[in-house]
Amino acid sequence: MTKPTPTRHSPQFRLPRRSFLAGTCSMAAMAFAPAGRVWADTAATAPDIGARDPNTLVVLVDATVENLDPATNIEWAYGLRPIYETLTILDGSDTLSVKPALAEAWEANEDNTSWTFTLVDGVTFHDGTPFNAEAVKKAVTRMVLHPAGLAGTWQLDDPETQIVVVDDRTVRFDLGEPRPFFDRQVSSQYGFWMASPTAAEANSKGDDDMGSEFLQSNPVGTGPYKLESLNPGQDATFVANPDYRGGWEHPHFNRVITKTMPVSATRRQLLETGEADMTLAMEPEDMVALRDDPRFNMIDAPTFTVQYVAFATDGKLADPKARQAISHAFDHDAYIEQVALGTADKPTSVFPTQMQGLDGKDRLLPFDLDRARALLEEAGIAEGTELTMAYYAGFGDIEGQLLQAWLSEIGIDLKLQELSFSAYLDVFFGEGEAEERPDLFYFSWWPNVDHPYSFAWGLFSGDAATYDGNAGRYANDEATALIDELRNQVMTDDMAVKFQRLADILTTEDPAWLPILQERAQFVSRNDIKGIENNPIYVSTLDMYNLSRGN
Repeated sequence: MTKPTPTRHSPQFRLPRRSFLAGTCSMAAMAFAPAGRVWADTAATAPDIGARDPNTLVVLVDATVENLDPATNIEWAYGLRPIYETLTILDGSDTLSVKPALAEAWEANEDNTSWTFTLVDGVTFHDGTPFNAEAVKKAVTRMVLHPAGLAGTWQLDDPETQIVVVDDRTVRFDLGEPRPFFDRQVSSQYGFWMASPTAAEANSKGDDDMGSEFLQSNPVGTGPYKLESLNPGQDATFVANPDYRGGWEHPHFNRVITKTMPVSATRRQLLETGEADMTLAMEPEDMVALRDDPRFNMIDAPTFTVQYVAFATDGKLADPKARQAISHAFDHDAYIEQVALGTADKPTSVFPTQMQGLDGKDRLLPFDLDRARALLEEAGIAEGTELTMAYYAGFGDIEGQLLQAWLSEIGIDLKLQELSFSAYLDVFFGEGEAEERPDLFYFSWWPNVDHPYSFAWGLFSGDAATYDGNAGRYANDEATALIDELRNQVMTDDMAVKFQRLADILTTEDPAWLPILQERAQFVSRNDIKGIENNPIYVSTLDMYNLSRGN
């Protein structure tokens, strides 16, 4: 099971609905590049930073990460990455190979049921305690046993016996089943960061806490930066860890300040005036403007993140034909071109398009309001039926308005319910009777690793609960069986056929979602910021250790 986090840092499309529906919004005079392209003119001079410290990086985001405990963080890994490390890390932009991080070497037994990791020597946590095999066992055990933790990421039934301390620098995981790409799984950004077990134990308030309340605002990892200050809703400051194992001989920043600026136009203005160095989230019109400004770099590359509308299948939309009707009532081509302005990709199914094993087939149901009306009639959905779609503030608003307008043309009255982020999470992951919950949920998701099981189990398995990500309580026996067959399997041709069949079911035949867009990682920075690297699995996080300010 994988439970990736909700995202609050993707492009927010706030073009007025009337402009789009009236056809008065212009097409972008641009064509966004293939994966990984960078627009820049290094000869242009970046804005003057004035009296700012050149050794401090200022990054703008649209929301603050307030939970910095890797065992319970379901918000966003941005604030975790500078502080914590994993045993392995994905190699550059490659999603299928890893390189050493806290482990310098690893090997599996013949049937991949047991993996042994040799740890880097001499590493310490920020509290001065040693990072060793015993610390790994305690840190992972805490993640697995914490009642609000990301236990499913490790797929361990009994960490006390399945994690074996061989010696001070050697730890073995006896997995109980073949896990041929376990070395990639432990590189993931959700559930696999190593936090100081000493800090957790010393500040634990009991079995329901296990030190989480303390670590949420006092994180203790082994990473290149320490948290200096955290002002919820405003800013977070990270300062270089002088004892970091990698050293500081290379060009780097001594301090990184992350400022929360919800309004895209404000973030753009701060970049243009030299008050900030980088932003992680921009609206399409701001992205287009800065793309053409030679003082800035734009990194444009696809990610594995899909924004979507999840259908509640235990209420009015129980009949697949009703969900097919709604799927026919969204014009993806017009939306991507005229609202997203080409800053996002059209999805081809509920799965990320570039996921291994997926073919190039477009499985989206085409925009066809006549077909949608007919399907509603076949499903017994009466004209004037009221549905509710929930979303959180600033994320899903324009998409909801567009869907609302199109559904009104086929006799559906869609009510939009905007919630705060925390309130939305309570609804999305929460329990409750069908009549008490929304009919539609706007959200986004990405996998921990490039594998369909990592993406699918928590979202679509009939064995998954709402707290796993299955907000719509979707259950299809064939889909569940296919997901189970894909568990921890190498993506052979036979497995790819099963994966593609699963995509057909979930997208077309018995829709679990209406996929809206696939995000692109569009980082915008001053053209003197060097070392930015994008991996499509590591969504909207930064390798701050390798960033620097050039000439």
